[in-house]
Amino acid sequence: MAAKNSKLRVDLSEEQKEIVKLFYQYDVTFVHGDFGSGKTLGATHTALSHLNKKECSNIWLIRPMLKNNLAALPGTIEEKLAPYIYPLQQNLEVCQGKDQTERMMKNGVVRIMPVEVAKGCSFVDSVVVVDEYQDMDYQDFRTVLTRLNKGSKMIFCGSKQQIDKQIGKKSCIYKTMDLENSGLVGYTTLKSNHRNPILTDIINYLENGK
Repeated sequence: MAAKNSKLRVDLSEEQKEIVKLFYQYDVTFVHGDFGSGKTLGATHTALSHLNKKECSNIWLIRPMLKNNLAALPGTIEEKLAPYIYPLQQNLEVCQGKDQTERMMKNGVVRIMPVEVAKGCSFVDSVVVVDEYQDMDYQDFRTVLTRLNKGSKMIFCGSKQQIDKQIGKKSCIYKTMDLENSGLVGYTTLKSNHRNPILTDIINYLENGK
């Protein structure tokens, strides 16, 4: 039976618990998997648990955006990022509810940062969740990774099957896959589909003819 976290609303699957194990073993962890495998939920759950234990001060949420689109959007940085960051916010809400999530974001406990302004920053006493990182080129990946300060941890969530066509072969995920057996980082691939099970059959039929 899955172990419950008394402060969070959901349990992690056995696959997702591997994220937690790697998170405490390594400062940088990569979580790969196709659609519906629970990468983001596992990462945000792990980050929130760490925060609830008072083992860090805040959580940073990072998600790549299409180049040059940020400045064209109206509003503050938070307003510009809201549509892009919503999938991460939704997973926080699944874990702990909407009101608590909104409070944490308002109070700066949960913070949002676009890749474009990460240069020069430093993630201190934090857990950093980088979602859809396969849509970064290597330079953006390197910029985000090198912001990590001592005592902080970073989780990259990505899928080779979901690389945006604007990135294509420039995706950093091809290079980071070389880290799997390096012993330097945590690395796991989730295989379960937590969404509607028919999706797997439909995709397999369309892409493999069976």
